[in-house]
Amino acid sequence: MEREIGIQIDKNHQRRRHLAGRVKQTGLVLQEASTLKKGKQMTKSRCYRLVIIDKGTVGEEIFDFCQFLRTGNPYSILMVLAKKVSLLFEKRLFESGANDVVVGRQCKSSVLSRRIACRLRYSVKPPIDKVKKVRLKNTVIDLGSGEVWCNGKVGRLRGIQTDLLKYFLANPGRVISRDELLLSPIWADSICSSAKDGGKTFDVNISKLRKQIEAKPQEPQIIISIRGKGWKLARDVLVPKSESETG
Repeated sequence: MEREIGIQIDKNHQRRRHLAGRVKQTGLVLQEASTLKKGKQMTKSRCYRLVIIDKGTVGEEIFDFCQFLRTGNPYSILMVLAKKVSLLFEKRLFESGANDVVVGRQCKSSVLSRRIACRLRYSVKPPIDKVKKVRLKNTVIDLGSGEVWCNGKVGRLRGIQTDLLKYFLANPGRVISRDELLLSPIWADSICSSAKDGGKTFDVNISKLRKQIEAKPQEPQIIISIRGKGWKLARDVLVPKSESETG
């Protein structure tokens, strides 16, 4: 079963623990945040497949928080839990980017876990998994075979380099930290044994990835280093699909 990562922002420890245990069978690893501040820190450092937000924990900032989460993450599922909401409040939540508003007894973990399973089953995932070929500036990459055409030369992505590139493509313009990569499915499939080894693995493979896809690896324009934070895929380098397919 595919391993996906979600987060529940809720001050109720018992409710967080119960729900996390129930959704494991869906293949979802549900991380926890007990305050809005902690939730903001965690959602800034990675893109979650599912974000569960307790209205009582977040308060009136919930609209701004939903808008923040939605910006740049169109495929995240945002689910708001509330004891009771008015139709106007619910409308504002949807306008702010929420996918689902769960009210009253429907918030019980036994019921909510089934709702989550349904959402994960039928919601749209980032389409990069279905894309066979992409163009980044003047570089063309076949994500299926790993072949790369750059500067008139043909190369090939090896090891975890294709998975790394797909991860960056699914999160354009967002800084990806080493810690996020260590929590990702990329690391779950790694043969390394420690987080220290993982940090070195990602540094080495991003360097190798740049040598394949960058016209000037020493002056990267596609995968950019953000000092002290990680790396990001520049937003303006991905050529639209209709153009990339002609490469």
